[in-house]
Formats: sequence, structure tokens, C-alpha cells
Amino acid sequence: MLVATARRYTMEQIETARKKLRNLPVKEAGKTRGEVAEFLVNDIKKAMRRGYTLRDIRDLLADAGVSVPLARLEGLFGKAPKSELVMDKGEVERDTARPGGADEEEQ
Repeated sequence: MLVATARRYTMEQIETARKKLRNLPVKEAGKTRGEVAEFLVNDIKKAMRRGYTLRDIRDLLADAGVSVPLARLEGLFGKAPKSELVMDKGEVERDTARPGGADEEEQ
């Protein structure tokens, strides 16, 4: 009858394994469609203030290799009236709140 014996490792083997684990680079899994849209939210809003539609933006993102469905963009930004999306001449551009947050102050 064979008896299994526990495998033993030297401290040198353990230290080598520890160094390899500690030196592993961060593994980037990328971003989901939703995360991409949220990550680019301020840039998308700026493009909208410049007169681009969500459809235009979706197509531009697709040309860059980033597929974000129009429905996802519409869900983030809603169908805001054009007056809210396009800045008047002379209006100072300001940072915008995240989608779902408090509305911007009215002037």
C-alpha cells in the first residue's frame, strides 16, 4: 500500500514565488459599454453643446472602435431640449454634473 506524503517546499522556493506574485502587473480587463459612456460623459456633453447629436456621437465612437448603443447614450442624457445642449454665444463653459445627479444651476 502506498502512502502519500506531504510535499515540502524550501524557503527559497517560497520567496521566489512571493517575488513573482508581488511583481505581477495590474491586469486591465477594459471597460464595459456603460463604463465607457460614463467615463466620456463630460466630453460627450461638450460635443452636444457644439451641436452634435447623440447619433453623431455614437457614430464617432464607433469609428474609434468603441461601440455604445444609441439607447445607452439616450439613457444617460435623456432627450434634453436643444436649448440645454447648445451654449449661447458668450456663455462660459463649465463642468457638468454626472448623469442622474443634481441639475446644473440656471443663470
